[in-house]
Amino acid sequence: MSDFQNMSIEQLKAYLKHNQGDTEAFHVLMDKLNARPNQKIYSASEINKLGEIINKIKSD
Repeated sequence: MSDFQNMSIEQLKAYLKHNQGDTEAFHVLMDKLNARPNQKIYSASEINKLGEIINKIKSD
């Protein structure tokens, strides 16, 4: 088992910015994100507002 399981979502994101080819870390990140409660799923019609949505999530 890797140390990725012990990393936070923010740590995994930072790691993956510099190690984009690490599929193990990516899969651990996706598992952690999928395990979050109350996930928001965006529709195709909201794609035009993607910038606004990202900025809102970052400021929360």
